[in-house]
Amino acid sequence: MLLNTLEKCIQILTLFSIESPVLQVSEIAEILDLPRSTAYRYVSALRSHRLVEEAPNGGGYRLGSRISDLAATMSRKPLREIALPYIERVAHETGETVILCALRRHVGVCLEKVDGHHVLRVAHELGDTYPLHAGATGKAILAHLDPELQDAIIDDVGLPRFTDTTITDTRRLKRELTEIRKAGFAESDGEAIAETQGIAVPIFASSGRVLASIGVSAPTHRAQGEDRRRLIRLLVDAGGRITEELNALGSR
Repeated sequence: MLLNTLEKCIQILTLFSIESPVLQVSEIAEILDLPRSTAYRYVSALRSHRLVEEAPNGGGYRLGSRISDLAATMSRKPLREIALPYIERVAHETGETVILCALRRHVGVCLEKVDGHHVLRVAHELGDTYPLHAGATGKAILAHLDPELQDAIIDDVGLPRFTDTTITDTRRLKRELTEIRKAGFAESDGEAIAETQGIAVPIFASSGRVLASIGVSAPTHRAQGEDRRRLIRLLVDAGGRITEELNALGSR
């Protein structure tokens, strides 16, 4: 039954083309010889994963934003390869370790890192996972997820405390996520590791969906005043350039 459902969903996706970019449920049902209620159920499943979406003015359905995101992964340069020169530049100019993080199910995962040259630095390992609510790189991603997904992540993972400054109240976290979206960057004050300061910015796909974040976690005394402002400027610039390059590749 599961395999049959998968096959039908794939068949529906392949009905869309340049000649037929928008389809009604009734058209899908007729082409695939399905009851209209069954076709609608398949379309609803695809819609829940953003593989299809409603066309403007209620004119049927078209391919969704998730298709664009998947297509972007076929570009000649994967995210890690695109991001690496930019995070290397930030690491070189600041001496701090810079990491590239992404969402894996309901947690963050370290995809890439460039170590700084300071003897005292925060250690990160490729493949490390962590909850999104504690730390700048996680919050930079969490802030730009759909509210429904935010709630699902909080319900699943919870808001465990790691230090005295970890945010463990949902309402307070939601307020901070709103501020992060306004500011364009996230900060943390020892929320995952005491006596460290984190700064991170999001990276977006051409569809506007958040893909990842890049960030720095440094001892608190190296992320204050002008050092903090410089880290923010460099990260915002790097994040914007990575997003622009991803979008340029996706539009080709």
